[in-house]
Amino acid sequence: MSEREPPDPLARLGERIDKARAQNVRSQPAVGDRSATQQGLAVGLRIGIELVVAIGVATGLGWAIDRWLGTRPWGIIVLFFLGVAAGMLNVYRAVSGISAPVGYRRPGEDGTGKQPGQDPWDEDEN
Repeated sequence: MSEREPPDPLARLGERIDKARAQNVRSQPAVGDRSATQQGLAVGLRIGIELVVAIGVATGLGWAIDRWLGTRPWGIIVLFFLGVAAGMLNVYRAVSGISAPVGYRRPGEDGTGKQPGQDPWDEDEN
């Protein structure tokens, strides 16, 4: 028979946890390197501000139209929902990286592989 004691599973687990903690400390970014955090914060603030401003401007315009035409509260209601839709569209564009105006595409994004100005139905490759 062996006189050795069986290895303690809790001691081995403790050693593995200590190794994992040591590796985790080394893999974390330095405290001075906060550019990624700041970029994420900037994008989040941009999205929030664009949504709130779109709703606020549309609602204010609806209020002005209601006062001018005497159609209270329909201008505010209609333009509030249009402002929400415009704000959501701005958020979608910001998140998906779409910065071009509606109707414009970058060269080669039309799915034809042709250069801009070429007829997409033209089969000649001159």
